Amino acid sequence: MRLSSISLVLVIISWSNGQFRNNQRFRQLPFRAAQNFRNRLKNRLDLYRERNTQMVCYDIVGCFTLPHSNSPLQRVPEDPKTLGTKFYLITRKTNTSIPEILFYNDDGKSLQESSFNSSNILKVLIHGYTSKWNEKNALLVTDAYLQLYDCNVILMDWKIGARGPQYVVAAANTEVVGRELGILLTKMVENGLKTKNIHLIGFSLGAHVAGSASEILKGKGHLIGRITGLDAAGPLFRNSYFKEKHKKLDRSDAILVDAMHTDSSPFVTDGFGLWEPIGHVDFFPNGGQEQPGCNDVKNSILVTQFENRGALNRDFACSHIRAFRLFIETVLNKLKYRDKKSDYCQFTAFSCPGGLSTFESGYCFPQIEKSNGRLVTDSIYAQDEIGQFGEDVRGQGVMYFSTRDSSSYCGRQLQLSVHVSQNYEPTKGLLKVNLHYSNKSIDFEMYTDIQDFVTTGAQMYGLGVADFHTFIPEVIKKIKVHIFFFNPELYENGNETTSSIIYINKVMVRDMHGNSWQHCKNNMPISDTIVKKMILSNEDCNY
Repeated sequence: MRLSSISLVLVIISWSNGQFRNNQRFRQLPFRAAQNFRNRLKNRLDLYRERNTQMVCYDIVGCFTLPHSNSPLQRVPEDPKTLGTKFYLITRKTNTSIPEILFYNDDGKSLQESSFNSSNILKVLIHGYTSKWNEKNALLVTDAYLQLYDCNVILMDWKIGARGPQYVVAAANTEVVGRELGILLTKMVENGLKTKNIHLIGFSLGAHVAGSASEILKGKGHLIGRITGLDAAGPLFRNSYFKEKHKKLDRSDAILVDAMHTDSSPFVTDGFGLWEPIGHVDFFPNGGQEQPGCNDVKNSILVTQFENRGALNRDFACSHIRAFRLFIETVLNKLKYRDKKSDYCQFTAFSCPGGLSTFESGYCFPQIEKSNGRLVTDSIYAQDEIGQFGEDVRGQGVMYFSTRDSSSYCGRQLQLSVHVSQNYEPTKGLLKVNLHYSNKSIDFEMYTDIQDFVTTGAQMYGLGVADFHTFIPEVIKKIKVHIFFFNPELYENGNETTSSIIYINKVMVRDMHGNSWQHCKNNMPISDTIVKKMILSNEDCNY
């Protein structure tokens, strides 16, 4: 059996826990037998590694394990002399267009001759696959940081190591360039930089570069203050079958590891990012899979396709790239907050006690106090279950939030609830609701099987995000709503056992801060031919 085939079996079996196990389609798998098989196969692979370990060594960065010669998905890290990694330092004392160059292998000479100030905090931006250090967005974040703080900003340049078209080579190079970064950081610490003031920000493969860098400092007894992993690369980094723990980012790599997942997937052939949590806090915006406004190529992570397409671009990896764009927005929003601009917005995140399914169903949605972000009314949440993604991160565990489909992505998160009448015939289908306010609109889609809602109070939920600048709760008194229901079984299967009409009693929209708009009327019929138009007002109603 080829190693590439073994890896596929292992990854699929490993999904039997957690969120994936809740998936209805996979509940019939013999989980205990599959788990035992996975463990036996893993033990055989570990034994194989021990018996066949060979090393390649380079000056300064040390030695690396050689993969088996027949492995198509593992490569040897390239010689550092070939990679020519550079570190561009930018401070308030330097010209952004002419940064100072630092080297890891000159015994600190370039560091000593630079404008690096060990008393200031350090931000390190690490690009991903097929990218480069001076991308527009990286320079945008750098400029924002220098406006916010008197800090050291390093733009890591490992573009040769991250070059295509072979992704497997770039993945292997993360370890060697990570060590190079770690050596440079160690030299900075020896010159007075406090490890708590180090913040590494890695996108895609760059997140694992940060993880490898931390290993060097941990070996010296130091722990980095913070690492932010922006959709850390998934291919070849899932679990520990191709990349051991010390070769990728995990929660042991810093005092705080915060991770963003925007293109994750439980399927091995899909998603550029990691499905499993890896940090002290892991954010899954919009559920962490395909992002609003994106139309990603599915089954795109087969390595052959990865290599054929070359550079990542918005058409190919829109959801993956979204992680960095969301982070950029948080830094820019912090500038707005400093300048006391009224359009300051933050990505408020929250835990879902029921996991991903309750977030996707719209049921999980908190109510918090506007002034300080503390929970005040929703007893299902604890105070520490409200967090915030971005530069001023807070939270713990797995957290969710919703975004808009275009910039500005941050907006006012809303929950729509529809109270279904008890007087109904069995039905299932899609309920679509369109909200209109101030020449703007928001769409909600809810898939339902009415028979499932009798024991849960006959309510359906959906989540959406309004434009932050125009949706002002204190100003908006009324919201126009168009709502219709579509039962696909009637058209696809000719199934006449379910109704084409759904009856509802109440429609309500609320934000996180206690503001709501609602409309009540008993037994309102909704169908694809009966589009109901109504006005939601900010006054309470009952049915």
